[in-house]
Amino acid sequence: MASRPLPTNLSPEEYLRFEEHSQTRHEYVDGIVYEMPGESLEHNQIAGNIYAELRKPARASGCKLAIEGVKLWLPQLNRYYYPDVMVLCDPRDTDSHIFRYPCFIAEVISPHTEATDRREKLQAYKSIETLQTYWIVDPSTRSLEVFEHRQGWQGLRLEAGSARVGCLNLEVSLEDLFSLA
Repeated sequence: MASRPLPTNLSPEEYLRFEEHSQTRHEYVDGIVYEMPGESLEHNQIAGNIYAELRKPARASGCKLAIEGVKLWLPQLNRYYYPDVMVLCDPRDTDSHIFRYPCFIAEVISPHTEATDRREKLQAYKSIETLQTYWIVDPSTRSLEVFEHRQGWQGLRLEAGSARVGCLNLEVSLEDLFSLA
């Protein structure tokens, strides 16, 4: 089955109308629409583990969690993304489908998304004024790259131990993160 051509040179409003009626998810980068690949069970389980670890602390902090199916709008870059997991604590985020002010984002990479998550999204996410932590989770190496904003952005690669989610004042063990049981 041939895939249908994706529209180009769309305004953000045209993209949102297109996406509203689409059977698959698409990300939007300055007028260009990119179809998102389907996720593996392992990808889903790891994103679910992150969500499960953050759920109670987020609720206790008065924050919300978003997983996979909601959009992040970066107006300064004219981009819409679907992060795997976001923590939303900013009261300016009042829409139920599109958010702008996360304090935490996690992306679970795959061979299809790795380059985008490591380069394009890393740079784009660093432009979010409220973002404190960005995780790039690699199931194939069972490693985690943690980027934290503390007087500038600092990165660290972990293969064991735990990682911090600053806006929730929480440590998450990599063992729990990568558990597939």
